[in-house]
Amino acid sequence: MSIFRSRPSKNSDNSSSPVTSTSSGTSSQPPTSLPTTDKPSSSFIANSFRRLQPQLQPFRPLIFSRWSSPSIPHSGWACEDFMVGVGMMIIQPSTKKMVVLYDHSRPGCYFLPRGRKDVGETLQEAVLREAYEESGFKVEFLPLYKFNRQPTPPAQRAAGLKPDTEPVYMTARRWGPKVRQEKVVDTGGEYFVSWFIGQIPENPVHHKGVGMPDEQGFQSFLVTFNEGLNLINPEERPVVQYALNVYQQHTSLVEKFALLEAAGAEETQG
Repeated sequence: MSIFRSRPSKNSDNSSSPVTSTSSGTSSQPPTSLPTTDKPSSSFIANSFRRLQPQLQPFRPLIFSRWSSPSIPHSGWACEDFMVGVGMMIIQPSTKKMVVLYDHSRPGCYFLPRGRKDVGETLQEAVLREAYEESGFKVEFLPLYKFNRQPTPPAQRAAGLKPDTEPVYMTARRWGPKVRQEKVVDTGGEYFVSWFIGQIPENPVHHKGVGMPDEQGFQSFLVTFNEGLNLINPEERPVVQYALNVYQQHTSLVEKFALLEAAGAEETQG
């Protein structure tokens, strides 16, 4: 159930560019009154968010890690102007391979499972459903040791570092406008996707025909990590690169913990 079932081709340009919103600038005084129209004007909304910017001219984006786009100005979107989506990189830990999908209706298009969240679904419910519908595999979350900005609940902090299944990446993509018969039928909006990492067993059962009607042409392939990086479309390549980095750091940490545990056991026996 991806956004309009639109998938970028390998030759798409600027598909992974950061999304920006309001222009730079600040306003020291709030507007004295709302516009007289039924709906606040776009200039009023823009000026409102400019007042949230630090008192520094012009706006200078912050540079984060090498995996992320620069920061964007403070922004806001009404629910009629954004969609919430989810996506998943599926790993087979036993073989160190990943799942990529191929759309036979779009030659050369390899991608990850991705789609919009249904009303009432959690992100976690949505991504497991999308992964199953599009790949045909029953997927489970892959708990990983990783650094993220979500705080650990106070009651769990005493247990120390634990693997988690939080999203590893987020993307923002603008869509629209859509025009039919010279009329604008959709003014467009922002599409926010939270990306998770999932796993399948060594001999997974593949279920056919479980996707939406426009997903019946999708085919799943198990490929090596390097093959996946080469095949995946440019828009989703940063997701794969970072997910692989997280997974490889996790496996390295697990190996170190195992060595420390074995050394501790030998010392106890000695």
